[in-house]
Amino acid sequence: MITLLAEGFSADRINIGYAGYTRNARQVEIESLSPLKGSYNPGSGDTTGSFESGTSEWYDVIYSYLDLENQKGRNGFNVYTDQVADADYLYSPESKLFLSLDTPRTVKAKGEYAAKLGLGGVFTWTIDQDNGVLVNAVREGLGYEIESEVIDMEPFYFEGINVEKDDEQSDSDDAQKVNHAPKAAIELMVVGGSTVQLSGAGSSDEDNDELSFSWGVPSQIDVADKTAEIIEVVVPEVSEKTAFQFTLFVRDCYNEPSSQQRFVLTAVPALSQVQPEPEEEEEIIVPVPDEEEETTPAEDDTSADDKTSPYAQWDASTVYGANWGSFEIVSWKGHNYQVKWWSMGNQPDLNCGVGGAWTDLGAY
Repeated sequence: MITLLAEGFSADRINIGYAGYTRNARQVEIESLSPLKGSYNPGSGDTTGSFESGTSEWYDVIYSYLDLENQKGRNGFNVYTDQVADADYLYSPESKLFLSLDTPRTVKAKGEYAAKLGLGGVFTWTIDQDNGVLVNAVREGLGYEIESEVIDMEPFYFEGINVEKDDEQSDSDDAQKVNHAPKAAIELMVVGGSTVQLSGAGSSDEDNDELSFSWGVPSQIDVADKTAEIIEVVVPEVSEKTAFQFTLFVRDCYNEPSSQQRFVLTAVPALSQVQPEPEEEEEIIVPVPDEEEETTPAEDDTSADDKTSPYAQWDASTVYGANWGSFEIVSWKGHNYQVKWWSMGNQPDLNCGVGGAWTDLGAY
């Protein structure tokens, strides 16, 4: 566009757009938040979306992923800003799901940009699902005066959690002029060869349902029962500081899973075994734990396997969750599933994890 303007193309014939939807990617590994840099792996299944794989509509975004009023993400998602591209995005470090989107802040910026360059205007796809905040933002950016204020838009123009706010920067500058007292810190480190216990007894359920446990344990460590509430492990003997990562899932009696909890146990050699060496930055080795998670089937089998199920069998051509607040339950492959939001064609057993459209209610 800048090239066109530089060559004399009429600015009032150029219009720019903003999106009322997202583009999503799964299995994302982010290397840099700003400028945004990373990779994703689409795999062979569907990516989370409202009507189609990999695309979420605006109403779905503000109900499930973006909390404008509290200036943060929802359901484990965070808001980030690529300051180089002046673009916002959503990302869940746990589910590794990434959503690229326009926010009120970026939409207002596009309006300001169009007004500054004297462009023809700004368009959108689509406005019918906008609850008003995006069109308000672009109108403010274009310079329209407010005739009657129904809502204050200013709080919605926030940047991601990776951006330091101006007042925080000012506070930081002032803090450099004042000396602060040091803070003591104690770090637990276990000598290799020791026996330790890890307990999941602090896990809880709001409904007081009975819980089952599933531990993920590093391959170097043997555990007698990975489904016990408390596990006892013998820490391997090490020659350098080594971190062992353990994970824990709990499920209630309806087979509803918890979020994954992680615990890092740091093993060190006994002080008497450590030879004096020149000080240098220590490298911590984090072995990958053996996850006790269910694996995704290699093939997408869409055939029903039980004609005596308590609920109707899931059907790939049926729309579920079409009416908000009415979430259907279906049976599929020996389990019952309840839909979380609008879904069509998303096979329940392949879409019941974090970010999936279905909740596994357990076997029947």
